[in-house]
Amino acid sequence: GPFGERHSSKYRLTDMGRSQAKQAGEFIKKNIYDSFDYYVTSEYARAMETAGLLGIDNAEWSVEFSIRERDNGVLGGLSKKERKEEYAEELQRRDRDLFYWQPPGGESIASMCFRVEKFLHQLEQQCAGLRVLVVCHGNIMEGFRILLEHLNQPQW
Repeated sequence: GPFGERHSSKYRLTDMGRSQAKQAGEFIKKNIYDSFDYYVTSEYARAMETAGLLGIDNAEWSVEFSIRERDNGVLGGLSKKERKEEYAEELQRRDRDLFYWQPPGGESIASMCFRVEKFLHQLEQQCAGLRVLVVCHGNIMEGFRILLEHLNQPQW
């Protein structure tokens, strides 16, 4: 399909995604802060688009490579049906140990956490005491949770 013809970093938001980004911006401004000291987003197109749609006045966004989405390797861009048909054995391996499993050509949750840890250390060094807004991806947020809650593989 058309998704398999380009890297997932190029995917744009859907109409629903754009609406959700605007709603998230309203929620953040109403319930958290209406401005921050530092703004950072993943380099993926949909994350940068989300950052812009949050509607936060005067935000100057930094783009950060280390909070890009987890690399799904050869599984990226495939539908669930295609994954089941072409990579059934890999999916069985994944089901046995999702935390350490690495898709062919991709990265495991565990290895992704090293990138997230590096990013958190950067924030600690450069932004201690500052209000920081981060726009990233679901797996990266899961990495934040694993690291900040000090979860190990069985706990996760």
